[in-house]
Amino acid sequence: MKTMKTIGILRARDIFLLLVLISLALSCGSDDNGMDCPDPTNADCDQVGDDPRDDGPVVLEPTLSSVAPVTGPKHTEVVITGENFGTDAAKVSVSFNGTPGEVLGVTDTEVTVKVPARAYTGPITMEVDGFDLTGPEFVYELTYTVETFVGGGEEGYEEGTGTEARFNRPHDLVKDSKGNIFVGDITNQAIRKIDPDGEVTTFAGGVFGSGEGEFRFLRGLAMDSDDNIYVADSGNNRIVKITPNGDWTLIAGSSLGHGYVNGPGAGARFSNPSAILLEEDGDNALYVSDTNNHAIRRISLDDGQYTVGTYAGPGPEITELGYKDGGLSEARFHFPSGIAKSGDGTILLADLANNRIRSIDQNEESVGTFAGGDFGHQDGDLASAKFSNPSGISVAGDGNIYITDTDNSCIRQIDFEGHVTTIAGVPESEGHNDGPGAEAQFNHPRGVLHTGEGEIYVADTGNHTIRKIIID
Repeated sequence: MKTMKTIGILRARDIFLLLVLISLALSCGSDDNGMDCPDPTNADCDQVGDDPRDDGPVVLEPTLSSVAPVTGPKHTEVVITGENFGTDAAKVSVSFNGTPGEVLGVTDTEVTVKVPARAYTGPITMEVDGFDLTGPEFVYELTYTVETFVGGGEEGYEEGTGTEARFNRPHDLVKDSKGNIFVGDITNQAIRKIDPDGEVTTFAGGVFGSGEGEFRFLRGLAMDSDDNIYVADSGNNRIVKITPNGDWTLIAGSSLGHGYVNGPGAGARFSNPSAILLEEDGDNALYVSDTNNHAIRRISLDDGQYTVGTYAGPGPEITELGYKDGGLSEARFHFPSGIAKSGDGTILLADLANNRIRSIDQNEESVGTFAGGDFGHQDGDLASAKFSNPSGISVAGDGNIYITDTDNSCIRQIDFEGHVTTIAGVPESEGHNDGPGAEAQFNHPRGVLHTGEGEIYVADTGNHTIRKIIID
């Protein structure tokens, strides 16, 4: 009897445990009571560790495992692999150095995205349904595209918009605070104005002569913060200032003839001045490439007399050309041309007939060779690079230097690491062709202007046009 009673108790306990297990299984399968479910494949059931009050679908944390490629130009298609990306493209975003790319496709393990223009080098970042991921650095390769901005490719003198306008050997360019570009139109004896819409008009000159309002083969231009233009009126051997209202002031030199004389502005003499650098911060002076005197002259703007002196190169008693580095008075140049200033305060000079870019250290008061040497065309480091009569120079805010390599009919760049590259034009090949930089053609370009907006403007002298290089 005792044995029968024990069996009955065990059976009752077993039945009770069985009922509890069945109840637990039923409640987990339906997830009605909010308990965790041991079946991870059931999307309608909360996973282990979930809030028991949350009956929504599970969101698994995404991971990023690889990116390819990690270098390329704009519009490169990049594939990002990983896990748990989902399939909803609206919940996925990818940026390159902070610039959003275009998501082309999404699967749970792969995202394809197009690199945006002007992203530049920087990290790849990704957001997937609220989760932030960081990938490797993407090395952005710049592209250079050349187009004709204004001018019809034939010499002439016509106002108009875009290719309707006509120039005759445009030489130098500057830009004012309103976005207007001014061009020294050398053979038309005029300064032409190009508004932001590409409308070309005549701002000053247009008459061959030596009086006020008349030019004779003007070449270099510079602009101050008040939009006054300083002009190297080369054929008249003088420097003049023109206000935005068109008022003229003689700064230095004389149309009576060329020479080499220092002193107060009106009594000073130049010989075919070709380019001007304006220094407003601290120095308040003009530096002039006095081309046929093979010297750099300085004009004070704050003494009331515009006093002219020799800054670098031979003085009036010597007047010799050549090539020599050293102290300011010891240095020698050969037809110095375009002049600009780098971000570190160094004056850079296109020493045309020496086929070099020279540097002037104002603190050390010395002249050195920055790049170039033998005549020719060669990219590479500063010492091995070769130029052929470089004439124009412009320094961008990021430290890149742009040069019109005139007799190579191409545009060169020197980056902040000292690499010289050809960004547009076919070396030693003249022509007029728009398109990618490596396919574009120029005809002995002279002036170059980087505007700080991802654009470079070029006075394509032999083609009588103003070209635009778009950097992106």
